[in-house]
Amino acid sequence: MVELRKIEKPFYVTVSRDFSASRERVFNAWIDPDGVGNWLFGVPDGKNKVSEVDAREGGSFRIGEEREGQMAIHVGTYHKIDPNNQIIFSYFMENVNDDLPSNVTVDFAENGDGCTVTVTHEMDDIWAEFEQSAIDGWNMIFDGLGNQLSA
Repeated sequence: MVELRKIEKPFYVTVSRDFSASRERVFNAWIDPDGVGNWLFGVPDGKNKVSEVDAREGGSFRIGEEREGQMAIHVGTYHKIDPNNQIIFSYFMENVNDDLPSNVTVDFAENGDGCTVTVTHEMDDIWAEFEQSAIDGWNMIFDGLGNQLSA
């Protein structure tokens, strides 16, 4: 289990995206064991190889994809699942020497005919120099989510 960390010197990245799907449909995409591995933590040329999801508070996930012959495996724990409103989880990359799990809050809000998703990624300030990479990563994840929703 990955604990929700109290990060002493936190650094935050916040990214939002509007989707034309309902809040319920977008929320469910984040916890769908059959679909989430197709887009969460995915890169355009990656191939999903692992998608294990126990979507409940205290449950865990393990999502992995092959990237240029290497496995990138994200492991985490769900700390809060408030249907259609919010998900809070912590995670780290399993096959990287990463002993500093980060915390992610995903908020879902209605916006007209669709939904706005806001991700707030809390990590140690040692990662501050990678702010633009983190923003780009979440935008790539949102692109994947959009593709999943339109499939």
